[in-house]
Amino acid sequence: MKRTTIILILIALLSLQSKPIHAQSTPSCTFQPDGSIVCTTGGGSDNGGDGGGSSGGSSGGGSCDPTTVHYGYQLISYDASTNSCTVLTGIFSCEGVIVEGGEVMEGVPCSSGIAAENPCDTFSMTAGGITCGITEWKVSARITFPEIYLDMRPYPATLVRWPTAVRNGGMPESSGSGGVNYISNGGGTPNNPHAGDWQNLQLTLTLRPAGPMFVSLPHIGDLVLPDQGARGNPTMIQWQVPSHPSVGGGPLAGSVAGLEELPGDIPLFVGNGRAPYKLFWELSYFVYEAVKDCVAGPNANGVYTCGGGTGHKEIVGYEWELHSKGGEIPPSAVEGLPEAVMADINNDGTPDAYWDNNLTLRRMDDNNRVDNPHYQRSWNWGGTIYWAVREGQGQIGWPGQ
Repeated sequence: MKRTTIILILIALLSLQSKPIHAQSTPSCTFQPDGSIVCTTGGGSDNGGDGGGSSGGSSGGGSCDPTTVHYGYQLISYDASTNSCTVLTGIFSCEGVIVEGGEVMEGVPCSSGIAAENPCDTFSMTAGGITCGITEWKVSARITFPEIYLDMRPYPATLVRWPTAVRNGGMPESSGSGGVNYISNGGGTPNNPHAGDWQNLQLTLTLRPAGPMFVSLPHIGDLVLPDQGARGNPTMIQWQVPSHPSVGGGPLAGSVAGLEELPGDIPLFVGNGRAPYKLFWELSYFVYEAVKDCVAGPNANGVYTCGGGTGHKEIVGYEWELHSKGGEIPPSAVEGLPEAVMADINNDGTPDAYWDNNLTLRRMDDNNRVDNPHYQRSWNWGGTIYWAVREGQGQIGWPGQ
C-alpha cells in the first residue's frame, strides 16, 4: 500500500468517527451504609462507526479471534502547531496488538478534539467499518469524612451563668485513593513498554472544608465557629437555665454511653455540630509517549517542519509523561446520598457541599489545651452534643472532683 493511500485512509479514520468513546471522566459515586463515599471511574466498550457491524475490536463485547488481523494505527502524539498526528501503522490483532509492520508516520492531519483526548487505544478499518477500541479498566477509591473537633470547657457539665468555652479545634482534609499499576494500551508490558501504555493510574478523592463549623445548642442558639486549631482562642457562652426537663432537658446522663463522670439522673441538653465539605477527584497516570526533536534535513515526504526550514521533527526516543485531570463531585452526583448529608451553603436551594457529622468533642483545660493528661478526654456521638447544665455550685465537669 502506497504512503499516499495510507495517509488518506488515516484521514478517513479520524474524520468518520461519529461518536468516539471517551474513558469515563467524572467518577460514578455511591454513598455507603458506613457513611463513606466510594467512587469508580474507568473505560467502557467500543463504539462502531459508519454502520456495518463490529470488526472485532479490543473491547467490542464479542469474541476475539486471535487469527483475525487488520490494517490500522495507534495514535502516538499530537502536534498542536501543525494540527497533525504522529501514528504507528501496521497490522494489528483484534486485541489491538501490532503483529506486523510498525512504521511510525508523522504529519498526519487530525483534529485537536480527537487527538488531545486520545479516547481510543486503537483505530481500525475493516470491511465491516471503523472501530474505535479502548482497553477496559476500572479503578475505584473510597473516602471517609474526617474527624472535626469541637473543644469545650467545662465539660460534660457546666453551671448556669458560668463562663463556658467552645472552640472549633480543627477541620482537616481527608483523602482516599485506589489505582492500577499497568494498562497495556499499546500492547507492551511493564518491562517492555510500548507507545500508548499507561502506568501508575491513580484515582484520588479529597474532602476539603467549605466553610466554618455550625453548632446549635438549646438556649444558646446557633454558633458559627471558624477553624481555630488546637491552640486558638475559644468563643465564650453562658447558659441561663439548667438542663431541666421543664426547659427542654432531654435524656438522662445514665442513658448516654461515655458520660459515666456524671450522676446518671442528670438531664442533658441536646445540641448538634457539623461542618460543610466539598468533594474533589483527580485521576493521574503516566503515558509512554514519543519524544520528538528537530533533526537536519527534510522528512520522508521532502517537507521541512522545523529549524527555520532546515530540518524536520523526528521521534528520538520514548519516555513516561504525567497526565492528570479532575474536578469537583457535587452532591447530586452521588447515588444514595441522604438528605441529612446534603449541605446548601449558599442558600440557593441546591445542595453544593456535604455535611460532615463526624464530630469529636474534646475537653479543654483553663489554658485552652486539650492535651493536658489530667483533663484530656474525647467523645463522639456522630454530630450530637450532650451537655449538662447545673444550677448553683457543684460538679462542673472536671475529673477527680
